[in-house]
Amino acid sequence: MNPKDTLNLLAKNTTIYQSFSGLTKKNQLKVTWEIFRSQVQIIFSKKFTWAMAVVLGYFITIYFTNYFEEIHERMELEDLLWFLQWPLCGLALYLNMQLISSEKENRTLEVLFTTAGSRYKVWLLRVGTLNLILLLVAFSLSCLTFFTFSDLPILTMAMNSFVPGFFTGAVTLYLSVKFRSGFAAAMVTILFLLLNIMFFSALQDTRYPLFFNYYDIPHNIDPGTWYLWMWQNRITIMVLAVLLQFFTLRGLQARERLLR
Repeated sequence: MNPKDTLNLLAKNTTIYQSFSGLTKKNQLKVTWEIFRSQVQIIFSKKFTWAMAVVLGYFITIYFTNYFEEIHERMELEDLLWFLQWPLCGLALYLNMQLISSEKENRTLEVLFTTAGSRYKVWLLRVGTLNLILLLVAFSLSCLTFFTFSDLPILTMAMNSFVPGFFTGAVTLYLSVKFRSGFAAAMVTILFLLLNIMFFSALQDTRYPLFFNYYDIPHNIDPGTWYLWMWQNRITIMVLAVLLQFFTLRGLQARERLLR
């Protein structure tokens, strides 16, 4: 066989993989969807339906509780924002505490350290998918609230309810790497949330609480000032959450410490 025939044979039997940018838009969407779907299955450990059922059950319970109240005692915007934050915080806490623990229990954590290329890409994809899920749940709950409770700005309500959940998840993930235990991280995060609730009344007229309620404007504060405080509060919390996730990724370098 001459060299030319050899090259032709190799060309026929070699599988050529296209880069993502070289795919058609339709195939790019298919690949993106498959990656997202697989990440969701990993994050929820195939319990996505159950998790969404719990969130929906919480929403339905609040709806009927509010429905049977007297008209003048039913929830207003500030109450709706308060109750929408909790399922997102709970979901963020549960998913982030499982992110490291489930890998250790399934004995797949070491595989991530030996993955070809950068392991940060794997974790960034997983953390990004998790937070995208939280954001989609926030928008879904906001839309449901619009059609069932009250006429409200869907985008503003969704983003204001998402921020505490995003921060709660970042704290939980950081502590789960720091303590090498998702359960310990969850306990400390729950304590942190309880302290925020305990001191909320003392801080509710300031720009500092985690559960800053944009719709509950104090009588002694100008609405323009309150609006500025809202942006300062939300931007600060988002930046702190991103920093916590950055230090979490840096903490994943300690392979032996995490595998113990």
